[in-house]
Amino acid sequence: MLERVQTFAAVAAVGGLLFGFLASIGVHVLPLLGRTGLWVIAAFLLAGGLFGGAATVLRAREIDRRRWETVEDPLITSGEREYAHKEAERERRWAGTVFFTSPIAISYWAAYQLAPDAGLAAPPVLAVVPLGGYLAGLLATYARLRRG
Repeated sequence: MLERVQTFAAVAAVGGLLFGFLASIGVHVLPLLGRTGLWVIAAFLLAGGLFGGAATVLRAREIDRRRWETVEDPLITSGEREYAHKEAERERRWAGTVFFTSPIAISYWAAYQLAPDAGLAAPPVLAVVPLGGYLAGLLATYARLRRG
């Protein structure tokens, strides 16, 4: 299931970068956000970061589980075993990149969607919120899995 979520996150990241670029040159697909919109989008980005961190850990476990099922098969060759390890590492890196980048790309778009009355500190806040959420989600999920 997380593989589908990962695909959706990749599409969201590309969309965030595309819409962010368009907004940076003055083409806004949505109305500009004021102060209230800033807090709503910040909460959304925090939740996205938390989910991205947790999904990174859970997707890595899913990939490792599949890797070890393949590697422990006594009928595969050493080349197939080596390929299974390399492919699993590639998939883990891609999953981590996608889940990390998606909320940041959306925050890039959101930073250009802010109205002038949102305040000068708003764009840096929008950049830091998903990063903090990602780290918190990553660490909390690791800690939870280590406990039980």
